[in-house]
Amino acid sequence: MRRYSIQTKIVLPFLLLFTLVAVVVPLIAVEIFAWKYNEQFTRETQGWLNVIVETGFVRDSEKVKQAYSVEVMIFGSDYTLNLSTLTELSDAEQHWENLAEKMRLDEVKQRLQQADGEPVTHDVTLGGTPYKVFYLLLPPGRFYCLLRPMEKIAEAKRTLTWYMLGIAVLVMALVALISHRIGKNLTEPIKALVGFTTQVAAGNLDEQCELKPQDEIGDLASAFNLMTQELQQSRDKLIQAERLATAGKMSASFAHEIRNPLSSMRMLAQMLLQKPEMSTEQHQQSLRYILEEIERIDSIVKGLMDFARPATLNLTRQPLAPALKAVLALMEANLAHHQIQLVRTFDSALPEIQFDSDKLKQAFMNVVLNAMEAMPQGGTLTIATTQPNSSRHAPPCRDSDSSRHAPPCRDSDSDSSRHAPPCRDRDKVCIKVSDTGVGIPDEALAHLFEPFFTRKTKGTGLGLANVKRILEEHGGSVEIDSTPGKGTTVSMWLPVDVSV
Repeated sequence: MRRYSIQTKIVLPFLLLFTLVAVVVPLIAVEIFAWKYNEQFTRETQGWLNVIVETGFVRDSEKVKQAYSVEVMIFGSDYTLNLSTLTELSDAEQHWENLAEKMRLDEVKQRLQQADGEPVTHDVTLGGTPYKVFYLLLPPGRFYCLLRPMEKIAEAKRTLTWYMLGIAVLVMALVALISHRIGKNLTEPIKALVGFTTQVAAGNLDEQCELKPQDEIGDLASAFNLMTQELQQSRDKLIQAERLATAGKMSASFAHEIRNPLSSMRMLAQMLLQKPEMSTEQHQQSLRYILEEIERIDSIVKGLMDFARPATLNLTRQPLAPALKAVLALMEANLAHHQIQLVRTFDSALPEIQFDSDKLKQAFMNVVLNAMEAMPQGGTLTIATTQPNSSRHAPPCRDSDSSRHAPPCRDSDSDSSRHAPPCRDRDKVCIKVSDTGVGIPDEALAHLFEPFFTRKTKGTGLGLANVKRILEEHGGSVEIDSTPGKGTTVSMWLPVDVSV
């Protein structure tokens, strides 16, 4: 079965319908006009015939011809032609037998004998000219025929028919054009949507269908975009889960295999430090380098074990600010050493929430350490917490327990919306960490939470993966927004109540 496009299915029925209407209706109208005109023509001519009979002009055919622009023929009872004002006929046509046959006198005779006052008429063509003939029976059995030419009527009918057909053609062309435009307006968005679905079927879930019509097609495109986004999120989560599972297995195996020999190496290096033959400065410095590298490897192994270890949350309802301040207090000296100014904007109206303090501190510290590493020449680190529609405000204050070596920081209950992005609902709180560092290139943003992805020469690529895992275990989420050369913002969302 042949496949037709939607545009053809829309245009073709309209075109066929209007073609039928535009052709048939004018033809019917012309026929109705001709029928009504013929009735009027017949009544008018019959009136002339009655006047001719009443006034006695039946015997004066020439005057009748001049008065009414008609032709007169009189046939005898044997159908011979007695008189005719029509002289333009050929010899063959003027022969009385041919004329009698064309004038249908046999039929007329019977009808005149049966007629009850009704006029008897026939349409005949003589000499190429159409006539309407009106018959009158004269004694003794003669036929008086009044021939009124219908050439002008036939010409008018032909002209009207051509006019109507011309109008019909114009109407059909206009209908075809309008139908084409309507079909195109309907099918182009559908074609675009079909092309988009083909891309999605091929696995391209990053594109969005840019259809903006305010109709059902627009609603369909919006629903399809939403479905594509959800499908992409599901696919990304599945890929992330597979990567995490693989990375976890690898990490656990690697950490188990390396930690025991690493402990032996640390113990042997410490024993060598105590031997007299290793007391020279050169030997001591070499051993210290070995121990430092062992500690660095041990921290990497610890990170691998943390990543691979199954999470068991110790949830406690508690205020958020003390946990964040505890992490910042540990890092104040390091921040001051790197000439990083700390700005804290905590919303005092935040409710107590459920979280595992140790896990959250670990995630928060990872984010702060990344921010510090992004500002090797110093800068500003802004920590802000907020909750949607928080309305309590307080002026900024100087942190009294801040180190004398560290730059002053601000604890503010003021509106922190200028520091934190909008949260998604009232049941979550936001933690935002902003730095003025080097920023992150756009091509790297999509891979930051992938295990073992790192842009640092000494990193393991597990820090942000752990942050994401910890927040998701709490029912929260994390997002990163960065502008190269201007800084990075890490936004963390935590629910007020964790559903376990």
